[in-house]
Amino acid sequence: MTNKKYFFPALLAGLFIMLVILTIPGGYFYGSYTDWLSQHVRLAETIRGACLEQGTLVPAFLPLGGGSNGYQFSYYGYLRPDILIGCLFPFVPMVYFLIGYMLAGYFCSVMLCYCWLLKHTQDKGSAFLGSLFFLTAACFFQTHRQIMFVNYMPFLMLALLCIKKKRFQFLPLCMLLIYLNSFYYSISCLAVIGWYWMREEGTEFWKHGLLRYLKSAFLSIGMAALLLIPTALVILEHKRASENLNLMEILGANADMHGLLYSPYGMGLTAICLYLLLLGLCHKKYRTESIMLLFVSFCGAAAWILNGTLYARAKILIPFVPLVVLQCAKLLNELRMEKITWKLWPCLIAASCLFFFRSKNTFPWIAADLGILLLVVLVSKIKVKEPLLKYRYVTSRVLLCFMPCMLFYQTMQKEQFVKKEDVFTDNSVLDSSPVYGGSPLYRYDTLTDVLNTGNLAVNGRQQKSAMYSSISNEGYSDFYYDTLLSPVQINNRLAILPSSNPFLLNFLGVRYLETFQDQVPAGYQIVKAAGTEKNTAGKSLPVLAENENVLPVAYTTSSLMSQSQYEKLNKYDRLDAITRYTIVPGNDTADQPADAAESNMKIYEPSFEDLQLPDTIQAEKTDEGWLLNVKKETTAALKLSQSLKEQILLLDFEVENQGQHAVVIDINHMRNKLSGPGAPYPNGNNTFHYQFTSPSQEGLHTLTITFSKGKYLIKHINWHTYDVQNLAEKQYTEVEEQAPRSGEILSCRASLDEDGFFVTSIPVQRGMEILVDGKNVPILTLNQAFAGVHLTRGVHEISVRFHAPGQLAGFIITTGSFLIYLLYALRAPRLALLGMLKTKKELVLYCLSGGVTTFVNYLIYYALLKISVGYLAANTLAWGGAVITAYLLNRRLVFHSQKQILQEFSSFVCLRFLTLLVENALLCLTAGALGIPPLPSKIIVNVITVLSNYVLCKYKIFQKEEMNHG
Repeated sequence: MTNKKYFFPALLAGLFIMLVILTIPGGYFYGSYTDWLSQHVRLAETIRGACLEQGTLVPAFLPLGGGSNGYQFSYYGYLRPDILIGCLFPFVPMVYFLIGYMLAGYFCSVMLCYCWLLKHTQDKGSAFLGSLFFLTAACFFQTHRQIMFVNYMPFLMLALLCIKKKRFQFLPLCMLLIYLNSFYYSISCLAVIGWYWMREEGTEFWKHGLLRYLKSAFLSIGMAALLLIPTALVILEHKRASENLNLMEILGANADMHGLLYSPYGMGLTAICLYLLLLGLCHKKYRTESIMLLFVSFCGAAAWILNGTLYARAKILIPFVPLVVLQCAKLLNELRMEKITWKLWPCLIAASCLFFFRSKNTFPWIAADLGILLLVVLVSKIKVKEPLLKYRYVTSRVLLCFMPCMLFYQTMQKEQFVKKEDVFTDNSVLDSSPVYGGSPLYRYDTLTDVLNTGNLAVNGRQQKSAMYSSISNEGYSDFYYDTLLSPVQINNRLAILPSSNPFLLNFLGVRYLETFQDQVPAGYQIVKAAGTEKNTAGKSLPVLAENENVLPVAYTTSSLMSQSQYEKLNKYDRLDAITRYTIVPGNDTADQPADAAESNMKIYEPSFEDLQLPDTIQAEKTDEGWLLNVKKETTAALKLSQSLKEQILLLDFEVENQGQHAVVIDINHMRNKLSGPGAPYPNGNNTFHYQFTSPSQEGLHTLTITFSKGKYLIKHINWHTYDVQNLAEKQYTEVEEQAPRSGEILSCRASLDEDGFFVTSIPVQRGMEILVDGKNVPILTLNQAFAGVHLTRGVHEISVRFHAPGQLAGFIITTGSFLIYLLYALRAPRLALLGMLKTKKELVLYCLSGGVTTFVNYLIYYALLKISVGYLAANTLAWGGAVITAYLLNRRLVFHSQKQILQEFSSFVCLRFLTLLVENALLCLTAGALGIPPLPSKIIVNVITVLSNYVLCKYKIFQKEEMNHG
C-alpha cells in the first residue's frame, strides 16, 4: 500500500531529475547567457556584497549606474531567501545558491502540485497527469533565464494548499514569500488565489471568505512594505512610458495562442490542455472555470490589466498554470470514470494552432502533439470489450505523457547555457588589484565582457558607470547616450553598458579599466596583466589599465556655462562644452567664459585607400547614402590615407533597417545595434555614434568594420576630430577625501579661493542629501543629470548621503504588520493547537536527534574529503556512521519504539539505503552535472533527505501498532 502511495511522486521526481540532467550539457551551468548571467547572477553577488558591507538586508544605495537607489535593483533579489542564505555563507559563490534555489523551488512546486491535485481528484493517475503537465510547462524554461517569472511558484502552490486545507493562518506568509520572490507577479498571484478561493467556497466565500482574503492580502502587503513601498516610489520616480496599444490590441483575442500553448513566455502548456478546457465548456459543472481560463488565455485585456496597463504580454499569465492543470486533472478524472465522454470537435479547434506555429523550429513536434491527441480521442471513442478497457486507458495516458515531455525537452534545447569558465574568470586582473582598495573619488569599468559584468561590483566603495536593470535613471541614461553619444550595444536602452568612449571615461572618472591588451584606450597605462600577451586560443588577454588624468567623481570649480547657453549648441559642440565646463542652471550671465563660443570639435573629411568589399556585401550608392545588402556577417578594413595621432575620431551616421534582422555594426571593437522589428523593447538607435582613439605611436590608421547580416541603408555620414589634450582642459580643484561614516556615499573637504560649485558625477535622485558644514543645502542639477551645490569661498566639510525614499515608512509598517500577524496566527482554535502539541514535540525531538546525526555525517564526510576520498565514497561511508547514530536516537528518544531490534534495524537500514541512493543520485546532479562543490552540494541534498527520512520514520518504521480493545 505504501509503495503504491509513493509510486507517482517517485515517478515525478525521477522525471524531474532526468529532464534536468538531459537539459544541461557537460561543463555548463543551469543558466542562460540571456539575462541570467548578466542580471540575476551578477546582481545577486552585488546585492549580497552590499548587504554585508553596509550591515543591512536592504541596502539603500548600490555602486552601479554611477551610484543608484538600491531599490532600482530590488526586482532581482532584495530579501529573497537565496540571497539571505548566501549572506550566511559569503565564501560560497551566489551562483550555486541561485541554481540550487531555483531547482529546489521547481521540484517542490511539482510535488506540491501533485498533493494539491490529489486532494481535488482523489485519483493518483489524474493527479499525476496534471502534475506532469505542470512539470513540463514551457514557462519553467525561465528557471534558467528570467527566474522571477517562476521563482514564486512553490509559494503560490502553498497558498492554494492553505486554502484547500483551510489553514488560513499561513496564507499571509505564503503571499509574503510570493512578493519577496517576484512582486511583479503579485497581482496575478492574488487574482489566482482569490478566484480559487471563491470557486472552492462558492456562496460561502461572499459571507466569510472575502473578508479573510482581503485581510490576508492587506496583511501580507504590510509585511512586505519594507520592499514594496520604496520599490513603488523608485518605479514612480523612473517610470517608463507604457506601450501605445490600440483598443483592438487590448480588447481583441490573442489568436496566436501563445498565452496558453508552447511558449516559454506564456503558460507553455500543450494541446491536451487546450482540448480539456474546450471540453469543459460542454458540461455545466466545469463551464465557468473553462470560460474564465480561456478568456484569460486569449483576451488581451486580461494580460493588459494584470500587467498594470503597461503592455499586454502573455508572460503575466504564468501564475494561472496551476488553475489550468487543476481543470485538466478534474476533467481527466471525469473521463476516467466515464461521467463525460471524449469529443472530436475540440480537436479541430486545437488543430488551428498549427497555423500560428508553422514557422517555429518545433512545428513538427507540435504537429505530432496534435496527432497523438487526435489518436487518443479516436481510440477512446471506439467501443472495446471489458478486458481491453484497462489496456486502452493505460496506453492513452502514456501517450498523453509522451509529447509534453518531448516538447519540454525541445524547448530546453533552445537555451544557450553558460559555460562554467564564463562565470568564474580565473585570469581576472581585478583580483588583488588597486581597484579593491581604490578611492571612492574614482570609478572602474570592464570592457572585456560589457554585458555580463556590468552589474558586478568589486566592492561597495568604488562605483561603476554601468548598470543593467529594468528600472533606470532616465536622466543618467539620456546623458550617457544622448549627451556623451555613447553607442547603444544591445536591443534596448535599459542597459547602460560601458564603452571605450573617451568622453565617457573622462567625464565619469573611470580611472581603472579592465580591457584587452590590444584595446587599451588612449591615456591609459597598463598596471597589471593577466599573463602572457596571448592565451592558448590566440586571443588577447585581459589587463588592468589606469588613467590618472580623468575627472574625479567630486570636485569644485568656477569654470561654468549656463544651461541656456549650452542648449543653443549642436550635439557635438555640447559634447565639447560639457568636457571643458560645468553646466549650471540659469540664463546667460556676464560670467560666461570668453572662449565658450569657440568649439574644439572640428569637422573632418577623411580620405581612404582603395576599399575592396567582400562578395558577401553588395553596396549600392543612392541619393540618401549607401544601401547595403549583407549576405552574412562580414568584416572589412577601411584604411585612412593619413593616420590620426593624439586625436579622437568621431563618426556618426543614420541607419534605416530594410530587413527583418537587427542591424549590428562593430567598428574597432565599438558596437552599435539597431534592434529588429520584433524586439519587445526596441532601442530606437537610428543614429550610430562611434569614438576612436589609438594609444600607439603610429596613431589611428585603420577602421576594422564588422557588418551584420541584413539589408539596411546608411546615410548622413558625419566625421569630426577632437584633440585628446582637450579632455584635460576643464579647470577644477580636487577635494580631499575623508573616511565616510554610516549612511554616507562620500565624505570630503573642499577648499575654494572664490565662490563656485561643488560638482559630482553622481546622478541626481530622490533621497540624496548634501550637507555642507553640517547643514543640509539644496541640491542643484549640474551637467544635465548630476548632483552638486553652490559653495562660497573658504574651506568646507561636505557629506553626500542617501536615504531610500519610503524605506523608513516601510520598516515601520512591516514591523507593525508582523506583530499583527503574530496575534492573528496565535488565534488558531484551542483544540487544534492542543492536537498539534504532540506532533510538535515529536518534531522537536526529531530535529535534535537529526542535528546530532547530521553532525556525525558531516564530520565523517568532511574528514574523508580532506584525505582526498571521492565525494560519493565519502558520502556513503558518512551515511553508514550516521545511520547507526540515527537509529539509536530515533528508537530511544523520538519514537520510543518497543519493536524487536533486529527486524526494526533491518527495516531502518533498508529504507535509509533508498535515501542513500537518492542522495548519491542528487550529488551526481549537483556536484557532477551542475558543478557545485561537494560540501555545498551535500547541504542542498540533505535538506531534501532529512524531510524524506522523517516521513519514512513516522509512517513506516516506527509506526505504532493499533491497540485492539476488543
